[in-house]
Amino acid sequence: MSGRIGPYEIERLGPSVWAIDTDADESIYLVCGDKKAAVIDTGSADAPLLEVIRSLWNGPVELVLTHAHFDHIYRSGEFASVSIGAAEKRAWKRILGPIVWFSSAAAGKKPRRYGVGAWRALEEGDRIDLGDRSLLVVNAKGHTPGSIVLVDEADRMIFTGDAFGSGSFAWMWMPGCSCLSEYRESLRALLEKLAPYRDFRMLGGHRRQGISSASEPLAGPLCYETAEDMEKLCTAVLGGLTPERTERNFGVKNYLYRRGRAAVVLTGGKIK
Repeated sequence: MSGRIGPYEIERLGPSVWAIDTDADESIYLVCGDKKAAVIDTGSADAPLLEVIRSLWNGPVELVLTHAHFDHIYRSGEFASVSIGAAEKRAWKRILGPIVWFSSAAAGKKPRRYGVGAWRALEEGDRIDLGDRSLLVVNAKGHTPGSIVLVDEADRMIFTGDAFGSGSFAWMWMPGCSCLSEYRESLRALLEKLAPYRDFRMLGGHRRQGISSASEPLAGPLCYETAEDMEKLCTAVLGGLTPERTERNFGVKNYLYRRGRAAVVLTGGKIK
């Protein structure tokens, strides 16, 4: 099935995998096994998400969150079973909860309460068992303290969240994002862990931002080489690379840097 339900655009990516994109270019994924399905992230649309999932899958479902930013968790209250990276859960009260509240309000969304205390904490190497397939959990600290990516070996896909960008750029300027040297070390570890899957299709949290456009002519689909270029870009910025442009996000002055397939948006304070 492909089509549209309210603000959700549905595209079948394979026999067991769907992409569900919101009008805000947020990407949600549904991966179905023979016993259970995983929903990856929720977007922040105002319309219910679970009824869209039920149009595609009627069995048990688990929500798995790549990270705890509002545009990825806003509709999590619709799901009885929610999983998130263990480090993300630990950082909720101290860092991520306030960021989600502020980001929701700044985006014109009503801030919500989240039952993070009851969410399942995922560790490196855990698997989300769906029956005839599973999703492997890989830590990807950087964009947030406990970001994860999910490897679907059966369908040869990797769901990367915002770990190394959307195809246009990675936001690394916000509170809770690693400084650039720490991000580079995390990327090096991630590249090593994903090397056996380097030819898998990589699907980010905002996949339509990876489509070249008049405003982002250098955008392109995520791939293993994007993460490689991001690691090289970190080194270049730490070495004094000149930014491509200056911009403001939520009133904060940022700098955009680019190298190869990778681009990153930073504050000056993150360059250390």
